[in-house]
Amino acid sequence: MDVLSLTAELVAIDSSNPGVGEQEVVTRLEQLCTELGLPHQRIEPVQGRPNLIVTVDKGPGPHLALSGHVDTKPVGDALKLWETDPFTLTTVGDDAFGLGSSDMKGAVAAMLLAIRRFADAPGSGTVSAVLTADEEQGSAAGAQALTQQKLLPDIDAMVICEPSGIERPWEALHLASRGICCFELDIWTNQGHSGLSPVLGRNATLVAADLLKAFESFHPSVTHPGHVPCPVTVNPGMIIEGGVAFGTWPGHCRVGVEIRLAPGMDEHVVKNEVRQLVNSVTDGQAQVDINYRPGSLGWMDGIELDPAHAVAQACQSAAKTVLGHHLEPSGYPGGTDASYFMREAGIPTVTSLGPGWLSVAHGPNERVGVAQLYQSVDLYEAVAAAYMTGQT
Repeated sequence: MDVLSLTAELVAIDSSNPGVGEQEVVTRLEQLCTELGLPHQRIEPVQGRPNLIVTVDKGPGPHLALSGHVDTKPVGDALKLWETDPFTLTTVGDDAFGLGSSDMKGAVAAMLLAIRRFADAPGSGTVSAVLTADEEQGSAAGAQALTQQKLLPDIDAMVICEPSGIERPWEALHLASRGICCFELDIWTNQGHSGLSPVLGRNATLVAADLLKAFESFHPSVTHPGHVPCPVTVNPGMIIEGGVAFGTWPGHCRVGVEIRLAPGMDEHVVKNEVRQLVNSVTDGQAQVDINYRPGSLGWMDGIELDPAHAVAQACQSAAKTVLGHHLEPSGYPGGTDASYFMREAGIPTVTSLGPGWLSVAHGPNERVGVAQLYQSVDLYEAVAAAYMTGQT
């Protein structure tokens, strides 16, 4: 079975989330595992949202898991911008275009073939593929449920095979997964007749604009910087609501701000800094309520893996063998299931080592390098071999 043709099979199955979900693609993956002779288990903690765990156990030794999600973002409003059919993997030069090709059906295909090679190779130990649902919408039916309900096998270390390219393939070994903090600012001022605006004072929308501008240059503290370089990103203006009608000076506006958190940030410290910034900008012009989103959207810590950890070293050894060079440890720009596997389950986890580019995900003309797909099979095979034997 060829990794390019297997990727094409998976891309052809719509697993959009939100949308049709993972049922059909997981059913096909079960069939493929049977064809490949790979033991597997379907796990469905949320009805209709299946996960799949594929395991080859060759006896005593460590247990390494490779992980990837099988859902994709929907095509959405970008269909007219696609130059090829999103559900037909189309090769143009050394790129293969299709929805989920980078994020991350190509990596899922490579994982299965690498595990088949591990099954055929001498030696002992265990390798699994943990194929999850719902990663694109928060992982409640996937990694979050698997970890919180203790549905995973005992795993010693994990490599998430998300695309590790941003501008170029295999750009880094991503060892930090950023957390997130999302909140809304409800801004209240005097509503009234717009003909009286000079006496009513600045309206809620104008104060909101001041706040959004201030958050553009906001640099919250990283209290305990980690081992891996990982920037903090502040994204103001994620949502905005306000205004009543022409003729009415608006007295309320709501804006949303998102902070992508680096490991080592302290929730109390950051939230105090947010309040201080709001107070300094508004300076009595408005009442501002800060409402943090419930659950993990309101605050989820960033996590990182020490570059000296055995699984990180195994990835570096494999990269030198297969790619011919060392990968610089880095933080991942997006969130991944590493947040659940590492924080909830305590599994040492590499955040991203996979084919493709994050920069082409979630938009039209998503693509993956054909050569990268073939490299991925070799790379995951080499990671498993290095981890089982302690090569660094």
